[in-house]
Amino acid sequence: MRAYKMLAGAAVALFLLPAAASAQPTIQLNSGEIRGAEKGVVDEFLGIPYAQAPVGPLRWHDPLPAKAWQGVRDATQASPACYQGPPGKFGPFTSEFLIQGPVSEDCLYLNVWRPRPAHGKLPVLVYIHGGGFGSGSGTVPVYEGGGLASNGAVVVTINYRLGVFGFLAHPDLTRESALHSSGNYSLLDMIEALKWVRANIAKFGGDPDSVTIAGQSAGAASVNDLMMSPLAKGLFQRAIAQSGSAMGIHMPSLAEAETTGVSFAEKMGARSLAELRALPADAVQQAANVPPPKPGAKPSIPAIVFAPNLDTIVVAGDPENPAAPVASKVPVMTGFNADEGTLFGNSQLTAADLTALLHERYGTSAERLLALYPHATDGEARASYKLLAQDRYMAGMVLWAQARAAGGQTVYAYLYDHPYPATIDGQDFGAFHTAEVPYVMGALDKGGRTFTDRDRAVSRTLQAHWLAFMKQGDPTLPGAPWPRVALGAPTVMGLGDTTGPRLGVSSEARLAAFKDYVASGGRLSLF
Repeated sequence: MRAYKMLAGAAVALFLLPAAASAQPTIQLNSGEIRGAEKGVVDEFLGIPYAQAPVGPLRWHDPLPAKAWQGVRDATQASPACYQGPPGKFGPFTSEFLIQGPVSEDCLYLNVWRPRPAHGKLPVLVYIHGGGFGSGSGTVPVYEGGGLASNGAVVVTINYRLGVFGFLAHPDLTRESALHSSGNYSLLDMIEALKWVRANIAKFGGDPDSVTIAGQSAGAASVNDLMMSPLAKGLFQRAIAQSGSAMGIHMPSLAEAETTGVSFAEKMGARSLAELRALPADAVQQAANVPPPKPGAKPSIPAIVFAPNLDTIVVAGDPENPAAPVASKVPVMTGFNADEGTLFGNSQLTAADLTALLHERYGTSAERLLALYPHATDGEARASYKLLAQDRYMAGMVLWAQARAAGGQTVYAYLYDHPYPATIDGQDFGAFHTAEVPYVMGALDKGGRTFTDRDRAVSRTLQAHWLAFMKQGDPTLPGAPWPRVALGAPTVMGLGDTTGPRLGVSSEARLAAFKDYVASGGRLSLF
């Protein structure tokens, strides 16, 4: 009898094992089955391959679809980040803004979060991380998508090739390419990921006909590039560029990018593509690495050597030029944060420094600008430089948005001003570059800083605006109308602490000065 009970107990235990395993969510994709994890009210799937590993002969090659696999693939662990230099704290960018694990060239994976249960066709957000085209990953803590997904969306984050691995152009690479182009591998990675979403996202409860691409910084630049790409047409229905549009990024031609690539190959001593592809990844990365600028009295601008090029194939027109034809003229939401322009230093700026900087940067327009921004004392000069920096990139965005609107594209613009909590050692950087991302994603409390009920309220509001835009192409909420950008109306939406429609630039006289500067051939930029 005792033996019978033991056998019966064992049978029950064996019966329960599949039930316990089935508590982990499984999805049958086109390429195979995956098993994720339950995380609170969402299901999380990490490290899903969307393309083959770009290694060996596939280094600097257009991405190829992921190969099928047998059995159930574990999707509970993050993939390595794409190859890049070691992470390190810089200014406000503490651990929650940095990659956490190893790096590898085998990195073309994505992550999906869905609410549980996922009923009906949910809007889909495909988020493209920032990092100056040279760092970051889809699993940086502030990009964790569960918080946003819990409100009724499917959220996807992606890895894409970075730096020299994602943007090396070379005449030999162009010749071997079926597209007759080279150097835009990262954008092609993003397009391949969007094709994967198109084919598979319904299995997660997402609507493949309601996809919003979004990104911040380099991710925002990528969003603007993808809107100009004929190869991405039809793969998304809305776009969000956080810091932002009209960043003042110079996009080299394919020929210019190829010249850079030839110089790099010579530097590496590689006489052929085979030799270049055979080089160790670490040696390639170190040779291409450009350290970040050092904050100081005179603001410096980050150098980006390897970035997208205007090849007229992957990127058919310059996204900085609002007159260029837009391949995907979808509704776009774009904006900046209040304290982005001083990220790289002005704490020791003097009145004399401000005068010299404006003459150096704005030439014959400098005196007009100096008359509009008080600078009698060093304190006034620092305050004016901070405001002028904000006005500079906001003026660029407003003028770009007005021109896009005149061309028939629906544009919603914003200025975000809620400060991110101070670092543990008390440094306060305000609403700095990237500060809004954790609020949008609902990924607060990731780096040891102290968040308050006010922070959580701001996060809920931003998420509500983003979700409204994802669902209907309009971020308006009940009681919070968000007007479209229109020609002659320089208003944007205030988000964060100053809410509601507001001037995009601090005064119309200052906007007019920047507009005339652009008309005379000047170029406005984020930094």
